[in-house]
Amino acid sequence: MHMALNIQDVVQDEISPLDGSATVVHLERLLGFADKPAAVVKHFLAYLDFSEDVLDGHDFGRIESNCRLTETQIMSNATIGPASARETQPDPDVKMKGNIETYATDIEAENSSDSGHGADKLLTGEEIKEIIPTEAFKWNVDGDQSPFPEMAACVPNTDDPTTLCNTFRAWFLLTVFVIVFAGANQFFGLRYPSLSIGYVVAQLLVFPIGRAWEKLPRWRLPLGRFSFDINPGKFTIKEHALIVICVNISTQLAYATGSLVAITSPVFWGQNFGAGFSFLFLLSTQMIGFGLAGLSRRWLVYPAALIWPSSLASTVLFRALHEPEKRVSANGWSITRYRFFAYLTILAFVIFWFPDYIWTSLSTFAFITWIFPKNQKVNTIFGMNSGLGLLPISFDWTQINYAGTPLTTPFYITCNAFAVVVLFYLILSPILYYTNVWNSAYLPLLSSSTFDNTGKAYNVTRVVSAHLDFDIAEYKKYSPMYISMSYSLSYALSFAAVTAVVVHTYLYNGSEIWAKFKNSRHGGEDIHKRLMRPYKEVPDWWYGVLTVIVLGLGILTVKNWDTGLPVWGFIVVCFGMGVVLIIPEGILEGTTNQRVFLNIITELIAGYAWPGKPIANMMVKMYGYNSVKHGLDFAMDLKLGQYMKIPPRVLFVGQLYSSILATAVQVGVLRWMMSNIKDLCSPKNTQRFTCNGSKVVYNASVVWGVIGPQRMFQSGQVYSALMYFFLIGPVVTILVYLLYRRHPNSWLKYINVPIFFNAAGNIPPANTTQYSLWFIFGFVFNFLIRRKAFEWWKKYNYLTQAAMDTGTALATIVIFFALSYHGVKLKWWGNEVGGDTDDANSVPWLKVAKGAHFGKGPGEF
Repeated sequence: MHMALNIQDVVQDEISPLDGSATVVHLERLLGFADKPAAVVKHFLAYLDFSEDVLDGHDFGRIESNCRLTETQIMSNATIGPASARETQPDPDVKMKGNIETYATDIEAENSSDSGHGADKLLTGEEIKEIIPTEAFKWNVDGDQSPFPEMAACVPNTDDPTTLCNTFRAWFLLTVFVIVFAGANQFFGLRYPSLSIGYVVAQLLVFPIGRAWEKLPRWRLPLGRFSFDINPGKFTIKEHALIVICVNISTQLAYATGSLVAITSPVFWGQNFGAGFSFLFLLSTQMIGFGLAGLSRRWLVYPAALIWPSSLASTVLFRALHEPEKRVSANGWSITRYRFFAYLTILAFVIFWFPDYIWTSLSTFAFITWIFPKNQKVNTIFGMNSGLGLLPISFDWTQINYAGTPLTTPFYITCNAFAVVVLFYLILSPILYYTNVWNSAYLPLLSSSTFDNTGKAYNVTRVVSAHLDFDIAEYKKYSPMYISMSYSLSYALSFAAVTAVVVHTYLYNGSEIWAKFKNSRHGGEDIHKRLMRPYKEVPDWWYGVLTVIVLGLGILTVKNWDTGLPVWGFIVVCFGMGVVLIIPEGILEGTTNQRVFLNIITELIAGYAWPGKPIANMMVKMYGYNSVKHGLDFAMDLKLGQYMKIPPRVLFVGQLYSSILATAVQVGVLRWMMSNIKDLCSPKNTQRFTCNGSKVVYNASVVWGVIGPQRMFQSGQVYSALMYFFLIGPVVTILVYLLYRRHPNSWLKYINVPIFFNAAGNIPPANTTQYSLWFIFGFVFNFLIRRKAFEWWKKYNYLTQAAMDTGTALATIVIFFALSYHGVKLKWWGNEVGGDTDDANSVPWLKVAKGAHFGKGPGEF
């Protein structure tokens, strides 16, 4: 088979901005020559009039060692000639890569006796290899298919603008599901164990209801220009996506609910500011980042390099439910995506009953601690409650999924995360612990609690007056506050991550950010952005007006009620944090599926800025954290809307409408609960509505807002050394960047310093077992299977994540309502073993003698 390729013009345009070795690397990728002989690349360079000195510094050993085709094979099957010859149309069956046809694939297809298996052999190393962000931003995205295999595998590169989306049916179902899900999540969110009904449940439930709606009579409501069809016909994938996106952005238990309950409940601070405060506080914290995210679309949504991996699992599930599919072999598997999802969901549903109810010890299968229940060192190393969990065995998908979604997170990111776990928690923390650094050996190795100098839980009531003010005299009589070794390291790594992410973004993405600022279309538009051109975009001024309105609501909230937070603090600290961090954080999450945790930093800043004001501390935490968190949630949904080709203005209205509706529902449910449930949030509550999440927020407000960070971290205090990590973060980032620039093609390009410092931020309460399981599953699916069975990976990987999440979520709901809610328990050895080990009892290495203390005593601090 012969092809004529219009290579010269395209290649010249592609690599004209590049020089040196970057030219060769980009040319290899562009032509699909990453695993072809050096002679072939040299032949093309000579044809394109590139000088030989460009090649001198480039190592072709890797190319030659991985060669599958000889120069003769390639050149005998590809015609490269003058312009007249290049006018020949290419074969339509030839696979495309960017703007260049990878003609070598045709050779392999012809040499394959089985077309299905031959497709597997067509894959190049560049297709299978994960793309790091620094390379992704430089890729050519102007082709008719995404150059990123993750996106190409999950998102269709076609769209029908006539597909219905903005229908009465969609808005009706959206309203019903927002009300039901927001109310249920608010109600059960205050109970222990809590229950959260996720969007994936809505994604499944909406589908059969929408299909049933198709069977209703076709009836049009005559309202003149506002007439609409009650049943517009077939339930479309765009209607489905619009409903689920709006449910997802609005119905989860609001992060600020914990603070709202802590502020208003008489069990905690008891400041009943009324329903108006509750509504404005929840609404403004939920939406403070929406406008920022919308104004940042050119950096967070439009670039093809920002894949937002979590959105891909949703996309592939939508397609599995709606699109008919032919049986095409993928490494020998021909089952359709729909059947694959259905079977795996059922399997996940059945499996989860065992670790969650039937045999609960399978969830934390620390069998070594069962054998040596009173050996403190064995329990500390292998335990999964207060220990490190060195032996990673669990049959519980929630444990596997706890640290991160392993199948949707790029494997090199998983490696960064696991590296910090190994270095800081598996190696460093036991050394520091058993040498009693910071008196940590008197405490459990892994715990998120606070302690006094006798090893008991810190009694905050001893240092707070009747008027809830900090009592320095009583504090000096009592004890400094101590935290576990793992918690100390978590603080240190969080400090480093916050400063590292800013420096990292400037060094690695600064030029792209500035170029996008000057021209939103810099870098080109990928196929999915171009497919959105028929739809009217949301103008920036809409997001600007939204930002001003939400800021006004926030100012009204902090000023009209006695929150202790001044207006300038709300604007400069809370909103300012979103302005500074939403783009660095967004680029990080959009490319790596990870984000930096900001809750500790907000508490630290507020503790120094407004000491002795616990409510102000909570306000800063909620507004500052949510200005980034919910902003990124909004941006991720905008990307999902782009993948599903939802009209942007329809999605914008839907997101705002659902957020306002969900806030009203949650406030209404909360106010009803506070008026009608006896002993709400009290440990005495007989229905287990103990508000554990609010208790954590309340304790944090005492620690950071009343006692203050200066009594833990400033010079002379126990944990003052941790503050150096604010400098360590950017220093390490700069060093790694300089090494990367010197060796751009080495393994250094896979190091992501913010992820390295931040990824283990869930420890505690998470332990290393969950991170080890995350790494193991990431290794199996995103490394081994991706390399050995790439066609299977493209077709089923993200669907596997969605199916396991769905089956587990459905099983959780059934178990909760059928058994847990009614107190039905299964008592036998498998559910009781391990309940009385040193790990379960959080036994420390050193014990404090009765009447004694460790560290500084009364009057010494």
